[in-house]
This record gives sequence, structure tokens and C-alpha cells, in this order.
Amino acid sequence: MARRFHRVGIVGAGLAGLTAAVACAAAGAHVDVFDAADGLAAPPAPINVVPNLMRELAGLGLAERCVRAGFPYHGVSFLDADGRSLFELPTPALAGAHLPSSVGMRYGELLRIVRDAALDRGVAMHWRSRVGAIEASPSGSRIALDDGREVAVDLAVLAGGRGVQGVAMAIEREADRLPQRWDHVLMRRPRGLDRATWVIGPDAKALLVPVDVHQTGLALLRDERMAHEHASRPLRDVLMAARGLMRTFAALVDDESPVIARPVMTGMLSGPWHDGLVLRIGSSAHLLPPHFGQAGAQSVEDAVVLGALLRDAGSHDELFVRFMARRAGRAARVHALTTQAARWDLTPEPATDLSSLARQLSPLVEQPA
Repeated sequence: MARRFHRVGIVGAGLAGLTAAVACAAAGAHVDVFDAADGLAAPPAPINVVPNLMRELAGLGLAERCVRAGFPYHGVSFLDADGRSLFELPTPALAGAHLPSSVGMRYGELLRIVRDAALDRGVAMHWRSRVGAIEASPSGSRIALDDGREVAVDLAVLAGGRGVQGVAMAIEREADRLPQRWDHVLMRRPRGLDRATWVIGPDAKALLVPVDVHQTGLALLRDERMAHEHASRPLRDVLMAARGLMRTFAALVDDESPVIARPVMTGMLSGPWHDGLVLRIGSSAHLLPPHFGQAGAQSVEDAVVLGALLRDAGSHDELFVRFMARRAGRAARVHALTTQAARWDLTPEPATDLSSLARQLSPLVEQPA
């Protein structure tokens, strides 16, 4: 690996930051990860490890651990409100025939697996370490922490951090918050549910992803343009008021189960993802709606490409040009497809066709980044 990038500092210990830590450490760098939180996030929400995300995790040596920790499956089902099949989408085995094409798992469990892999590779985790500024010089960057500590790095990576002096958070100016959100909850697994399943009814839309043999993650779409009293109704009440299959899910949600509300953001940096000697990845560079599982997948692709390029990039300019060539156009195309799906959720059109979007997405993400 070029000595230019002997030491890498990563701001943010989410999925993008942790996988970048693993990938950069595998490339031979000494890696420090800084996060203001007390420790690893463990939200009671699922993540859908779709085929291209599974492929990247396999490349990092983490796929088998995810399979053991989650619920492997093949294919995605789309049902109407009464449980009748609308259509099915295949999920190609991009990680190899020895692995399932997809896995449903708890988001916190995936973060734990990646963090442990980072620690195994010697990554230094700095919790309760809020980054106050990143200052660049011709030879590298200096990460200044609010507690007075300073760390010199050859490359600083911003992986979702907020409020960092010296680095403009351009994504915040270019992003849109759509008037919708997804409410996530873990519930008992419905009998016979063996894959990711969309339930699309006239009065509700939900995605179910089994995370183990006992539990399933349910994500319920909420339209925030509706009257406040409706948009703020508890998740179980919305399920109870829905017709058909959706109503049966209400009995599987425990009253004490926490509900995670995630607003839908969409945005893509129109210019370079780097600012001086700082590189943005993940949600610092692109905000994707959750459709087709690509928000997490594209963040991990960023991390894996960065690790691969660190091995032989001789300068910051070379690294940034090659990174943008491999990531910017691909992420933009995925962003456009997922954003179209989200906008169709808000305002269906005669051309609304999720299966068509999925077919357009498939050949794009089937090719490695």
C-alpha cells in the first residue's frame, strides 16, 4: 500500500464508517474511528442484506457471520391486502453459490459484526469523541476533538458526521425530506413467512423481513400529508384499521415493542465528494430512500471501493479521481431509481411499476462497484 495513506481517520461509527474501517485496515492502513456516542448503536430495527450488500460483506469476510446471525432467504414476494400474490422478484446469489442471496437481520447485530471485524484488524475505536474540526495541510489532515485531543491522519473520511468545522456538509443543502416516513418494529414472525415480503393494500403498505425464526421486522409506510391525528396514530392502531392481511399483523406486535420512525430523505451531492483532503462516503455523500435495500448497500460499496483504491493510489488527487469514477455515477443511478419508487409511494401515476424499477436496478447492482 502507498505510504501516503498509512493512517486513516474515520468520523462516524455507523455502517459506512465501520465497513470503511475494515476495508482500509485490510488494505494496510492504521485506522482510527471517532464517534460522539457512548458506544455502538443497537436500534430495534431490521436491515435487509440484499444481494449486492451480501456480495460486499462476503468480500470483507463477514457474510458467513451474517448468515449465522440472521435469517437467510431467496426471492422477494409482493402480495395484495388479502395475501394474494401480485408478483415475485428473484434475488441472484451475487456472493457465490455457497451463500444465500439475501439475509434479514437486526441492524444492531450487523453493526456488531462489522465492529468486531474492525477490532480484530486493529482499528482503534474512539467513543465519546466528538470531532470539532478537520484541518487540512499539504501533507495530510488533523482531526481535532472537542476534548482537546488532536490526531494527525493522511486521509480523513467523513461517514455521516454532522457539525464538523472545516468541512462543508453540502448534502444537507441538497437533500429533500419527503412527506413520508417508515415506522419500524420487531414483531413475532407470521407463520409461513420465509422471505422478504411486501404487502400493498389500498390503505396501507408494509415490508416484512424475517430476522430469525422467531421474529420479523415490519416497516410500515406513513404518509405525513394526511391529517395530523391520522399520521400520528400508533402503529398497531393503523394495522388494526387496515383490511385483510395487514390487520393480522397487529396481533403479532407487542405493546411494549419500541417503534423506530425514520423519515425518508433523498439527496445526492452534485459535485465532488471530497473537500480538501476529506472524503465523504455514505450518508455524507448520498441519502437514498430505503427501497430495494440500497441505502445500506451503497454505503458499504463506498467503503469497499475506498479500501481497494488505498492499496495503490499514490496521491490524494489520484485517489479522489478514481473513487469518483467508480462511485458517483453508479450511486446517482441507484439514487434516481429509489427516489422514483419513494415518489410513487406518495403520488401513484399510470406508469407506477415497482417491478419495472427493480428490473432496471438489477443489472446495475449485479455488477461489482
